[in-house]
Amino acid sequence: MVLACCIAAAAVDAKVVYDQATDALYNLDFNTAQRGYETLTREYPDNPDYWNALASSIWLRILYNQQKLSIESFSGGSLGTRESGDSVSAAEEKRLRDTIAIAITKADAKLKLNPQDIRALYAKGIANGTLASFEATAKRAYVSASGKAKTARDLHQQVLKLDPTFDDAQMSIGTFNYVVGVIPFVVRAPLVLLGIHGEGKDVGITQLETAAAKGKTTSTDAQMMLLIVYNREKRYDDALRTVNGLHARYPRNFIFHLAKASIYGKMKRWDDAVETYHQILAKAEGKKDGYERLAPHKVYYSLGTSNMERYQFDTAVEAFSHVARNKDAPPDDRANAYLWMGKIYDSGGHRTEALQQYDAILALKCDPEIKSQAQQYKRKPFK
Repeated sequence: MVLACCIAAAAVDAKVVYDQATDALYNLDFNTAQRGYETLTREYPDNPDYWNALASSIWLRILYNQQKLSIESFSGGSLGTRESGDSVSAAEEKRLRDTIAIAITKADAKLKLNPQDIRALYAKGIANGTLASFEATAKRAYVSASGKAKTARDLHQQVLKLDPTFDDAQMSIGTFNYVVGVIPFVVRAPLVLLGIHGEGKDVGITQLETAAAKGKTTSTDAQMMLLIVYNREKRYDDALRTVNGLHARYPRNFIFHLAKASIYGKMKRWDDAVETYHQILAKAEGKKDGYERLAPHKVYYSLGTSNMERYQFDTAVEAFSHVARNKDAPPDDRANAYLWMGKIYDSGGHRTEALQQYDAILALKCDPEIKSQAQQYKRKPFK
């Protein structure tokens, strides 16, 4: 009886540690998340789920450091934004790959004892899915990523054959079907020759919605994927509903808050976008709720462009001036802010002020294209 109580207590402790680490992860507290998952891998080294959780936290941190963990990074035809990079340290990449390899090894050990072990099949699929995500997002190794994603899908299809109610498995299958369904034909055709094809993006969306609504462990991941999908599909009402739910659950995740403002912009609800950016700035400058990790100049730039859309040009200049004066802002961001102010002043007939902005650009070590525009507007005023 005493032994049974001790085992039950240990299981409860594991769940508490896991839940706390996962909450920290989705609130962008990577250090706390990884410490929690590392504790679980030490205490329960044969459980592939904990190795998978640790691997996911490493991958998301890499993506965060590459500045790709945003809704805009997945909105266009290519991954990332102008601020994004592809660098990843050899040590961090090795750590990720080693952690995924351990997860697969632990899952294989269980499958050797029972080839129909649903949890082990699922865990092996998750490990391959994480590797696929890393290859695609951090390394841009799309062919390699496609192969790993197909392996993850196949494993999770096996899971659903054994247990049709295992809705968490719908996440990787739905992601695979959607991504394969939206990539251009010139990219998809070679993949088909390699045996990589899906059931279509609409099927994928339905599967993701099932995982989001019914999944026990992947509900949040499915919602995050749906946020990207709804945004790409211009289903902005659904995207807004999804991001509101995510941010309410993870209030320290400023990326969700920024995504909300971005979606308002796509909906042409510029007043709401501006109000949201002001809320974000208040937390960032007040160092509240973890928002101190967010560089204010990025928010000011978006605030400036949103006010341009509202034809609030004086307010836009005020926002852009915060970017231009910020010595910590990247030169290209400062240059673009000066360029916007120059064009606003030119449009209002304030030529002297406009020339000051263009001259400020020429003094920066920034993108030559921005300097070229500044020189153009120095010769001939922007209209």
